[in-house]
Amino acid sequence: MFLIFLISCFFMTVPAFSRSAPVNMKVTTLESISISGSAIGDMMGNFVGVTIPLRRAGRLFLLEGSIGNVSGNFILDTGASGLVLNKTYFRNSRAIDDEEGGGVTGATAAVERIFVKQLMISELSYANISADVTPLGHLENRRGVKILGLFGMSLLKDLEIVIDLRHNELQIYKLDKDGNRQGASSPAVKYDITQKIVEYHNVMFVKAYIGGKILDFCLDTGAESNVLSTDAPKNALSKVTITRRSNLNGVGKDKGEVLFGTLNEFIMGSRQMHPMETIICSLAAMSQKYGYPIDGMLGYDFFAKGKIYINLVKNQMGICLLQEVKP
Repeated sequence: MFLIFLISCFFMTVPAFSRSAPVNMKVTTLESISISGSAIGDMMGNFVGVTIPLRRAGRLFLLEGSIGNVSGNFILDTGASGLVLNKTYFRNSRAIDDEEGGGVTGATAAVERIFVKQLMISELSYANISADVTPLGHLENRRGVKILGLFGMSLLKDLEIVIDLRHNELQIYKLDKDGNRQGASSPAVKYDITQKIVEYHNVMFVKAYIGGKILDFCLDTGAESNVLSTDAPKNALSKVTITRRSNLNGVGKDKGEVLFGTLNEFIMGSRQMHPMETIICSLAAMSQKYGYPIDGMLGYDFFAKGKIYINLVKNQMGICLLQEVKP
């Protein structure tokens, strides 16, 4: 299941997780549209490992690629289950299916599904893929770059990926059936944190401790900020210092005002990480559509903490933390 996030503003009473948090404030919830997952076709290419440059558009990570004679950028989006294309460039493609997506407040969006003969990303080549098609022009307008679509997790299935924002690159390795890299062995990397991953509908979830509570987070490179749910335990919410209100933009055209603050405690494995900027809003609709309870999302602020590897056979991740200067 792929989830497109829309923004729906409403008035609610904010839980008392910070002395500076006002009540009856206008905040935002992520409204989700449920779309059946796209199926991956065949991945071709004789590579064992490949390094792909990551471009930045604000806090989004872009991969250059092409479909047929159309070239542009794809957003690396580990929060998306499959391939999603921008209708601006693929409106004339032959649809093989279409459906309506519905949110809990009644918002709907028409989504087509098309058949893609070939997708090229650097040395990666995919054939015979079904993809969802929806308008993404607002993302282009906001960032001023040509965006062909979202590059989701099913396209990386059974591989190992290494996201290295310090060097602006994505490394991809083929794995054997045991989850070990094929070909010549690479130098061992010492990771500061290792963590098991739960994969559900081609979306990855990890556990972390905040305020003595275990929380489930979605790993989402398409999220421009970390997100903590308003439904998270009070002990966890109390670890956030609210700094201001801010606008949150999703894949939908709408945007709304949310609480913005600093998450002062985040423990993964046995390691306490440095404070991270975090948005607080409702994730109830998102949890319902995933069919998985979500306490938060780990986005740009998390991935900027260091070099992160994700092994999709062993269902394991690791982080080599960057040295940070303590305030």
